[in-house]
Amino acid sequence: MAKYKCPTLGDCDKANSGEIFERAPGEELKCPACGTLLDPVATPGGSGGGGGGGSKTLLIAAGAAAVLILAGGGYYFTAKPAKAPEPPPITQEAAAPAPAPAPAPVAAPATNSGIPPSEAETQKLREESQAKLVSGEAASAEQAGSKAAANEMLKLAIAKMAQGKLEDAEKDLLEARARDPKQSLVSYNLAILRLKQGRKDDALKEFEASFMAGFNYFDKMDQDTDLDALRKDSRFTDLVAQYRNKPTK
Repeated sequence: MAKYKCPTLGDCDKANSGEIFERAPGEELKCPACGTLLDPVATPGGSGGGGGGGSKTLLIAAGAAAVLILAGGGYYFTAKPAKAPEPPPITQEAAAPAPAPAPAPVAAPATNSGIPPSEAETQKLREESQAKLVSGEAASAEQAGSKAAANEMLKLAIAKMAQGKLEDAEKDLLEARARDPKQSLVSYNLAILRLKQGRKDDALKEFEASFMAGFNYFDKMDQDTDLDALRKDSRFTDLVAQYRNKPTK
């Protein structure tokens, strides 16, 4: 059977412990703890039956080392060491002044890319999915679980953007959109990605999609340095003015 592991490090006990799950073809590929889509684990080939040769090699190496040690020890005890020269007289010198402590490094301000969903939102979706599952509402449980998984993928994508892994981040964002098409933060973070890719027109389209989906993180958006290149663009400022004070449904 194929082997898989949970990718949600930091938020899932199964992922943190590195637990491996075996799944037969057709079985559900979700983490039993957090509901996240499992990642396949590559299994090395051709390793079976090689343990005996490795053990013999280790035993031979250990025996050779023991022979060398014994041979060296025999020489040590049989050879007569030469008389050590008399040490020079010790003269007292003035102690050198202690070096001044180096100044503590000043940490550079952290720069974040995009806006992630809060852990409270994601946890609420997980609990809703579990409750719906217990009450027999399978469709609603699946929907809430998909939204929770989309939030997890959003966090992964934002981390990858901060590391400059734009192609990997785009894959996670598109997968998050497939799981939760109405999540406003998916469109917002896709807009940030498009800006990093130099695709300003596409970024403006994603911003509009985010605002139309009910984006209400304008205070955080004002602090997002990724938007500095757009702050003087009239298309962006007009778009923000249109939705900033618009009541959400």
